[in-house]
Amino acid sequence: GMERFLLYSLERQRPIRLIFQRDGRIWQRKVQVLALNENTVRLSSVRPREEWEMPREDLLGAEYAPGDEGQE
Repeated sequence: GMERFLLYSLERQRPIRLIFQRDGRIWQRKVQVLALNENTVRLSSVRPREEWEMPREDLLGAEYAPGDEGQE
């Protein structure tokens, strides 16, 4: 499921579309996974330019970014 997309982004340095909870709201952002730990994930987004770490339990879903079908 979601793990596959997180690893895809981390290993290939490609953005994915991620749905997550933060500050009591649900967000959908195009992000790149910078680090994946047992309990946390480190993310970066281009718009707005931002980098942050969050608990993996706050991640709700992931899919390929628009225009990326998962090709090599």
